[in-house]
Amino acid sequence: MIDVIILVDQDNAEPAIGSALALAYKVARIPLAAANACRLAEARVVILHSSLRRQSEVALLAAGLDEDRRKRDTIYVAPGSDRAGLVQAEALGIECVIPNFRPPADIHSAVQSILNRNLSTHLAGRSPRVAKAVENGDILYRQLGAAMRADRPLPPEILGATARAISEATRREGLAGWLDAVKLHHSGTCRHMLSVAGNGSAFGQFLGLHDTDIAMITEACLLHDVGKLFIPITVLEKDGPLSAGEKRVINTHPARGAFALQRGGRSAVELIQAVRDHHEYLDGSGYPNGISGSSIGPLTRIVTLADIYSALTEERSYKAAMPPRQAIAIMSEMKGKLDDRLFAAFRSMVLEPVFATNRGGREEARGVRAPCLKSGRHPLDRPGQENAA
Repeated sequence: MIDVIILVDQDNAEPAIGSALALAYKVARIPLAAANACRLAEARVVILHSSLRRQSEVALLAAGLDEDRRKRDTIYVAPGSDRAGLVQAEALGIECVIPNFRPPADIHSAVQSILNRNLSTHLAGRSPRVAKAVENGDILYRQLGAAMRADRPLPPEILGATARAISEATRREGLAGWLDAVKLHHSGTCRHMLSVAGNGSAFGQFLGLHDTDIAMITEACLLHDVGKLFIPITVLEKDGPLSAGEKRVINTHPARGAFALQRGGRSAVELIQAVRDHHEYLDGSGYPNGISGSSIGPLTRIVTLADIYSALTEERSYKAAMPPRQAIAIMSEMKGKLDDRLFAAFRSMVLEPVFATNRGGREEARGVRAPCLKSGRHPLDRPGQENAA
């Protein structure tokens, strides 16, 4: 699916908002004369920038968009002061009309409002706890993107609130229900963020870790790809394989994310390390710095497991979702790269169907252990035991 499709007639240039929208959404631009029902069905939001003077183009819109989509999912950006276009847009049933002299932020806000409404509609059948957590994640994703693009500190309050909401959703409603709800979000990048956070949080619960550690894992998972928000969405969510140059750009995200967190001055050093090192491997074959062994902390090792598993099991535009057993089989072949003890436990969690669907989590394990991740102690070591390499 495309987030936004911009239709422009031959008398008008594309509105200035097009380039700005492309930073945050998958955007397609086509001439109004080329619009048809199939093309328009691919888009969640339609932006129309046309004088609407040609009856043939009006007929194309009427045929390509049903009345409900014209009313709910279409934004008319009036190209001038001529009322003919406004009257025609009203006749088509387009309710969202924005004059072209309005600031781009108004159009951006209208696009986001449509996406938010559609997300809420899709989540209506989910439990209130899960729906609220997904909506919190959506807000966090948008605020992180805005902070990255404006070079502002990241929002710690919404980060903590989102982490708590996800932990409660996976604990009370089950991991499977959470992952199923996450699929409803329109952004593949946001879906991955929420999927990794759910898997990481559930893993902390499965291990019986202290709530402080579970919160740290969930926050680290939410932030692990924050550096990708500097990268154009056309590269991040490209339909098909990346070029060598695009891969090099993608591979900058751990360092860029860590630098942004460090510069913001509000993030714990453990979170910064997890963001920077989540693509490092114990055998030194990872990136960006090729570190190995004990240089990779336990929090990072957990985030890496959740990240790899989520990437394998998520559906992407260029691949089908992989079944859990197949994903675990592939991860089993990464001998020497992943933490063996943590992977064995992660494997047990994934292959234990009762845990994934259990509503209520493992209350008997909750908070049993003392916090360990901030001190760098391996979650499977006893207090006082030497950290694993």
